[in-house]
Amino acid sequence: MKVIKSIIKTEVTYDAEMKSKYVVRKEWDKNKRRALVLMKNAGQADEIVQDQTTMYVMNNLAKLDYGSVIIMNLFPSLECNDTNESATENLKCVQEEVEKVDDIIIAVGTGSETNKEAQKRLHMIVAILLDKKATILQIECPKGRRGFHPLYPAVKNEWKLVPYEILPSEPVN
Repeated sequence: MKVIKSIIKTEVTYDAEMKSKYVVRKEWDKNKRRALVLMKNAGQADEIVQDQTTMYVMNNLAKLDYGSVIIMNLFPSLECNDTNESATENLKCVQEEVEKVDDIIIAVGTGSETNKEAQKRLHMIVAILLDKKATILQIECPKGRRGFHPLYPAVKNEWKLVPYEILPSEPVN
């Protein structure tokens, strides 16, 4: 008989009122690579509860030999009521967290392409990442299309990470 034990360390950063969630950090092997996954909206996961998105993110990163993840979002509000203050704080958090990872995975999904505010925030974050010379990746489906959210059916059980392509509409500093 073989018993295998594991500890997943979780840390979540909220604003003082618990209305915005900026960072969900999960670590299961501190000796392996670290990823920051950027999605669109803050989900329901917390320091105990897992949501489907967090589960698929962790499962796929573990399969790709990562040992930890930092999950962040374009919109940190838990009540779909983002403010300039929460957006500014979110950008500050991104700048801090980027320094702690090996790879950044943009996983906002294809629906963000038609959301002007999402595009604006994504452009700002990509500019920060380029300035920091970060390794920016995205999820590619088996048919070669890119830019998927972790819950997209074709990629939710197996990720292929490829370099992030800056779209022609994205300004580059």
